[in-house]
Order: sequence, then C-alpha cells, then structure tokens
Amino acid sequence: MKLESKPEEKVRYLSLVRREGGEPVIGIPYREMSVDPDLVASFVLAIIIFENRQLKTFTKEGYVVVIEEGNHVVGLLIVDKVDEDDSYRSALRGIIERFEAEFDAQLNNWKGDIRPFREFALRILEVYPYNRLDWELVPKLLPESNSHPERRENIPWSVGQTDVMLSTILGFINGKRTLNEIAEQSGFTDSEVMALVSMLSRYNWIQMTQRLEDTSVLEKKMEPPKVMVGAYGEQLTKLVEQCDGKRTLQEICELLPFNIEAVKTVARNLIDAGVLGFVEST
Repeated sequence: MKLESKPEEKVRYLSLVRREGGEPVIGIPYREMSVDPDLVASFVLAIIIFENRQLKTFTKEGYVVVIEEGNHVVGLLIVDKVDEDDSYRSALRGIIERFEAEFDAQLNNWKGDIRPFREFALRILEVYPYNRLDWELVPKLLPESNSHPERRENIPWSVGQTDVMLSTILGFINGKRTLNEIAEQSGFTDSEVMALVSMLSRYNWIQMTQRLEDTSVLEKKMEPPKVMVGAYGEQLTKLVEQCDGKRTLQEICELLPFNIEAVKTVARNLIDAGVLGFVEST
C-alpha cells in the first residue's frame, strides 16, 4: 500500500483514554473541526467501554475515527475522510504500545493524576508532528510583543524532559542555522527535532525563513521605514533599490560596492521588516 506523503495533514485529533473509567489521559488537538472532538470521543467510548461493543472505525460528519484498544487505554485518532486507514491504524497501535510500556507502573496503580502523561505528547508528535517543516529552512525566534499577544503562547507539552529538550533546541536557534544543522548539533533524533520544532511553530515561538546566501536573489516589497533609513543612512536606500529580483547579493555588492557580510546583516533586517523578499530560484 502506498502511504500518503504527509499523513499528519489529515489528522484532526488524537486521544488516549483509560479503558477502566473512561478518563482522558492525553488529547492533542491538531486542527479545527466542525464538531466537538470530545463529544465524538465520548460517544465512541460509551459504545466501547460501557456497552462492551467491538468498534474499529466510526464515521461522523465527514471525519473518520480510527479506534485501537490496548490493555489499559483506548486510542482514538480522528482524521479527514480517507480511502484507507491502515497506516493511521498501525501508527495509533504503535503509539498505544509505546505509551503502555512507558507508563506501565502508573497505569497498573492508577491514582487519577494525568499530569505525568503530558510528557508523552512528544512521542505522539514524533509520529504526527503539528506540521512537517523543510529541513533546509532556518527557524528564527519571534520576539515577545504586546502588539502580538499570540506570540510565544504557553506550550502545554513543555514539561519534564520535553521542557529540557525544547530549551536545548531554542539555544541553537540563531536565525542562521537550518533545521538540518540544528538536528545534527543537538544530538536528538530527526523525529524528536521535528516534533519539538513543530511545537514551537504551532505555538508561535518561531517563524521559518530561507537561508540568506551570497547567491540569494531579493526583490523590493515596500519602501523601507524612515527609522531604518535614519539608522543605516543613504546606503540602505541604495541597497533596497538594487534588489530588483534579478541580481544576487554578491552581484549587488560588487556593483555598489558593499561588504557582503554587512549586506547580509542589513538584508536580514529588511526581510524581517517586509521591505525585501526572496525570489524563488528556477
């Protein structure tokens, strides 16, 4: 069977629920739904747990609920309508097996505290990250701002070892390293890095940009703000006007002439301000 290239794009909600009692252990919303996923999950669980009926798939308003049962938990994976759910079912089964193996003691001696299970979100996001980012892109940390209150939202999964790993990844983000370079230097697996970075992207801690190279081609998008012109002087205006969507940065530096590293520094600020933008290479 041919698997979809980005199966997580169809994932809406993933939940693990305790078989005995029906308590939600962990639930990760991925994308908005036209129905309340918790109500759908409650209905399915009532059939499985309280009516003791076998149910592997349930369809509701265009969504498919893939259901797998473990020894201690029931897994529910809500996805957009698909022709085959084998790959999703296999992934969900693997998530349940790993969860029950990792938390065997807590599940056998249930005390009602679900907080320790939040750390397992990282392992779920290794399988289905919020989004799968390009390894050659460069993450840049977004500054906190009163005008953008949605930035740097609280990451609910930033607990325990996951919090330590997120801090490590943040330490490598400098606006210059690609995701691939961060993965190599962090020592984490590719799936862990993708899961962690997808958290940072989902909760608006970072934005992804192309790497600025000598061969990068930029074009003018708008006039530079007066404050930037005042800070950099007339040379900034000259640089902006030379970014015509055809010349590389190296060619512009030879023409003006400017120092290439200084131009890159200024160009990054101009890109962030929306003055310049990349031209896709052909």
